Amino acid sequence: MQSGYGPGSTQPPYTGFGPGGPRRPRIPLYLVVAIAGVLVLVGVVALIVPGLMGGDDDQSGPTAPSPVGRQVTSPQPTAQPSTPGGPRLTEATALATKFLAFLNANDQKHALALGCADSIKLLTGQLLVTIDPPTRLTVSGPAASVTSYYPRISVPFSGTTKGGAPLSGTVDIMDMPSQPLCVRLTSLAP
Repeated sequence: MQSGYGPGSTQPPYTGFGPGGPRRPRIPLYLVVAIAGVLVLVGVVALIVPGLMGGDDDQSGPTAPSPVGRQVTSPQPTAQPSTPGGPRLTEATALATKFLAFLNANDQKHALALGCADSIKLLTGQLLVTIDPPTRLTVSGPAASVTSYYPRISVPFSGTTKGGAPLSGTVDIMDMPSQPLCVRLTSLAP
């Protein structure tokens, strides 16, 4: 009997493959499964830890709220609810005055920067429909705490817009004790 391979050999040459044909390496399969597992893990962590993936930094809206326009009197938000004559009422009146001044200057960008993040689109629509220069609006009375589906401070205003059309209503300011004040809506008086 002859050993080895070649003519007259009875053994087939060794090719390194087992029965059934060549074996494919499984490294690419393991690599794809590992990458998919990492992506799923990152997705779960992003859902559990808000802000990790930058979801709160979306500034693709018409204008992004700017901390420059917000009036902050202390490094930490005031934790007290509004009371008659309380500091939140004074802050709300100052914020409404600043908001109306931006509208009078036809500066909707800075006026909207004082708006609450969750209502910026609604506020934008209101301003487009109701405010048209020249505008002369001023605070016309004391601020008042209002209890509704969200705690707010309403600051009355009056004046003219569109060159003389009378306009009055309130600047409604969100009054969440743990957050800085922000303009949520304007309500127009009939």
